[in-house]
This record gives sequence, structure tokens and C-alpha cells, in this order.
Amino acid sequence: MHIKIDHIAKIEGHAGFVADIADGKIDKARLDIQEGARLLEGILRSRSIHEVSAITARICGVCPVVHTLTSLKALEKALNIKVSEQTILLRELMMLGQIINSHALHLFFFSLSDFFGIEDDLKLIKKFPGYAKDALKIREFGNQLIEVIGGRSIHPLTPQIGGFTKLPDNHKLGILFNEVDKVLAAGERLAGLFIKLKYPDFIRSAPYICLHHAQEYAIYDGLIKLPSEKEMGVEKFLNTVTERQIRNSAVKQSEYGGQKFMVGALARLNHNFHQLNPLAKKTLKLSKINLPNFNPFYNILAQAIEIVHCLEESKLILHKILMANLKPNNINYSIKAGAGAAAIEAPRGTLYYYYKINDDGLVEECNIITPTAQNVARLEEDLKEYLSELANKKTTKKETENKIKMLVRAYDPCLTCATH
Repeated sequence: MHIKIDHIAKIEGHAGFVADIADGKIDKARLDIQEGARLLEGILRSRSIHEVSAITARICGVCPVVHTLTSLKALEKALNIKVSEQTILLRELMMLGQIINSHALHLFFFSLSDFFGIEDDLKLIKKFPGYAKDALKIREFGNQLIEVIGGRSIHPLTPQIGGFTKLPDNHKLGILFNEVDKVLAAGERLAGLFIKLKYPDFIRSAPYICLHHAQEYAIYDGLIKLPSEKEMGVEKFLNTVTERQIRNSAVKQSEYGGQKFMVGALARLNHNFHQLNPLAKKTLKLSKINLPNFNPFYNILAQAIEIVHCLEESKLILHKILMANLKPNNINYSIKAGAGAAAIEAPRGTLYYYYKINDDGLVEECNIITPTAQNVARLEEDLKEYLSELANKKTTKKETENKIKMLVRAYDPCLTCATH
């Protein structure tokens, strides 16, 4: 049987799928990524450190915040700059807004229809009008967090090396703080819906990698948590992970220790679930899933649990900022040659940046490893294994195609990021 899916809808970017099955054996199974190379790493070379982070934000319209902030963190590492606690809190809030917004979009508008065989989004909204309102309310709150702090929700304006060009308005932050409980209730309701869903039964052994921090559920900072449960610094990990350019593809594939690994919400939950906030822990308990979990479809449920956690965390940080009273405290620094690497958890997994700069403040070397560039090798392995299971179950070609699309969407790939 030959399977060819020309276009997989409801993912960020364009991709299809090709597979051949003979006598129950998978001859080939690969994603057909239909995005051209964008060569951003080359474009950044010889650019000033003052402009590169604004350029990297353009890698993606769905997750520009994490590209901006990870770029800034890597530059600050190269310049040996330690930013203030206030700056970190504001950046963490922006990242929480990014994850909240992206997860709500993926959960309701991309993944939910797979569980009910609904292809028309208008029919989906008609079936779940209350949950549609909840998803939109959650997305809007995430966007507002980014906009109030960053100046706008897409391609933020205010973050800069050492701090912010302009601090957010306390009154607007107060409005968000007063709204968060209503949004949190919507997040719990949406998570409750995804707890009730029946997920495909597909267990495979796969390593998971993400950030880990001793004091918190890691988003903005931490060490790299490895499959062996050991932790590694960002710079050392980047020297250890291997990237391979695949023929006829604009996407590199990543491996660690010769293994294809998974990043994202399920990876974070597997390693850091004990650090979830109280309502998120309650949501996890209600889900009755065992951790660590090796079913990639549960990445969807992990995102629902993370929405609750991130909304709780937003409330805590908003309160802390409002009580502290924001003050200008940008860091003065001098430009000098250096190199630095940084990582932040994007909605889809860990994002890495590395810069080497010269005494004139120009970028000499740059490397960016996006979550989807890490996930795509593992996803293709999962597709082969899952397709083999479906072939043995003798599912129809149409059913098989739908399950393949569902698995791809469960990973929540961002192909524009992957082809940066």
C-alpha cells in the first residue's frame, strides 16, 4: 500500500507524508517538508548585536517571543552581562504568555477535531461553543501579557540587551492580575475536556530532553535534563548534540548520544511534573496518566496541564511585580569579543542559540537549534512504528491517513522555525 498525504493541515508550516507498506512491513515513511531554507544563521553573520534579536523574532509569527529572548540571553552570556531579577521576571511573564497563547491555539483549533473526525472548524465551534470561548479567552490573555510587556504581541519591541527599552504600565499589569482568575477557570475547564478524551494507544521508548531548574518548573532558565536523568550545561550540550542535514530537506535532524529524542510539553512534564503549581498538579492527578509517559499523543494533554500551570505562575509573578513597583534598571555594558549560548523552553520544546561576537559587536558565528529540528527525527521514527501497528491492525487507508495526521499534529511541529 502506498500512502501519500499531500498536505497536513493544522500545523505551523507546510508538510506532507509519504510511506510504502508491503506485507505489513514499512519500506519507507517520511515527512515531506515543503518549506524552503531561509538561511537566517547566514543572514545574522556580520550583523550588529543590537539588531540580530529583532531579526530572529521574524523566524516565526507564532513564537517570536522565545526567539527574541533566547537570542538576547545568548548575547548577554557572550558579553558577560547579568540582568536584574526584575528583567528576568518580566521575561518569564512574556514566555508564559507565549506558551499560554500557543497551547490554547494548538489544543482547541488544531488537535481537538482529530478526536471527533470533524474537519470543519465551524462545526467544531458549534459542537463546543463554551470551550471555544474558553480557548479564545486564554489566547487573548496570553497575547495581552506579551503586548503589555513587549509593546506588541507579535515581534515584541521593548526587550533589549540588559533589560527593556520601556517598562510596562503598572495599571495595565494590574488589569491583567485582576483578570487571571477568570482565565484560570477557563484553563481548568479546557484541561478538563482534554482529560476526558480517549487517546490512541501507542507506547514507544523514546528519550526526553528539556530544561530543569532546582527551584521551579523550568521555562526561562536551567540545566539540560537528559534521558539518563543527568543534567548538563547548555554550552556542553550544544557541543554534544549532533545535527545532520538530510538530503532533499531544508530541516536538519538532531541526535543526542546517537538517539533521536523528543522535546516539548510531554518532555517537561516527564522530567518536572513534581514542580507544577497546585491546580496543575490537581489537573495532572485527575488525568490519571502515569509519568514518565511514552505515548506521544499525550503531548496534547501535557499542553493542557501546562496551560493551568502557566496561568497560576502568571498570577504569582504579576503579584510579585506589582508589589515591587517597577523601576528602570537596565545594565550598562561594554562591547567586547566573546561567545555565549542560551536556552529557553518554547511552547514546542527547548530552543538553543549560540553566538560568537567580535570586538566591534558583530556576529562572527551563529547556531540556532529549534524544537522541531530536534523533534522531526523522533517523529519520523514514531510514524514508522505507528504505521506498522496500524498495518497489523488492518485499518483502512483513510483511517490510517487520519491517524498519521493526528500523530504529526500531536507533536505540534513548527516547520517555519525548523527551516530557519
